[in-house]
Amino acid sequence: MNVTEWANNRLGDYRDNYQRMGIKASGNWGAELEHRIQEIGTNINVKFLAPKYTEQLVKGRKQNKNQDKQSLKAFVGWAGSTFLKDWANNKGLSVNPFAVAWKIARKGWEIPNSYNSGKLVENVLTQNNVMELAKIVGVNLEEEIRTEIYKK
Repeated sequence: MNVTEWANNRLGDYRDNYQRMGIKASGNWGAELEHRIQEIGTNINVKFLAPKYTEQLVKGRKQNKNQDKQSLKAFVGWAGSTFLKDWANNKGLSVNPFAVAWKIARKGWEIPNSYNSGKLVENVLTQNNVMELAKIVGVNLEEEIRTEIYKK
């Protein structure tokens, strides 16, 4: 197995974990997830890129910092008429997206909660998976060192 295969396997694991946890806020998280692998000399950098709201899926969201009436009204108007409206429509929910926005702005949400353990990333990026990558990288490095020795 090489680094790309390892990263592709982890993408599958993340998507499976997302489905298993049932926290499909937008329903697009798994589809938007991707990885980047950069190899420069003996350095190998593997990055998983996820939607901006991943942090909220893992850690929750605090209430809006600015709780004055004008700021809350602006947030509720924007959120209720854009992404929360789309979220409710996509989910087939008969909720008022402005009411949802108001609650988010005033209270935020905590994770873990009864719907989300907060282990979207933690369940996949385990010590075993990290050690598996270390072994792959170690084998690649060993092969590169051998190649360099044989070249001389």
